Amino acid sequence: RGCPHTGANPVVEGGGGRRLPGAWRAMPSEENSASKNWERYVGILVGQGRTIFGAAVLPIAPDQPTLRKSAILAQKGISMRVPEVTALVEAVMAGRVHQDYVQAAGHQYLITTVNESSFYGRCTSTATAAGIILLKMGPFLVLAVYTEPTCATEAIPYVHRSVDDLAAAMSMQPPGV
Repeated sequence: RGCPHTGANPVVEGGGGRRLPGAWRAMPSEENSASKNWERYVGILVGQGRTIFGAAVLPIAPDQPTLRKSAILAQKGISMRVPEVTALVEAVMAGRVHQDYVQAAGHQYLITTVNESSFYGRCTSTATAAGIILLKMGPFLVLAVYTEPTCATEAIPYVHRSVDDLAAAMSMQPPGV
């Protein structure tokens, strides 16, 4: 079983049954449980849509480019396509996400702020006042999108708190620590 949205399997390369070296190794029941955990986390992050309109969790395994090109671990409120995910994750990993427009969930964003483990941007559409937040968390990239009436000063701290809470729950160090 893979991602419920793309069918991609984060453990098996190309669906051929061969495990990627160093990849997250889970038994089928654990894999299903992990998928449900990511879906639950994204559901909590988006909540009732008051602060965050949509979110996704993407793998960014630096040593496994095949894995990061074909998986969307979970998403809610937005519809990411594999080509968008591939371009976005590759740009983040190459350190050039701020050098060009970012396509996410059918909208184009311009990254305006770059930090060591986070990126913030604005939607280029004049019809929509929206923003994007990208946070690296270990081997994952959390993507969150917000729209009016939420502003960056409300959305960014909310997402950071949520990611810090998740990192603590996963016994990981939060980004930037």
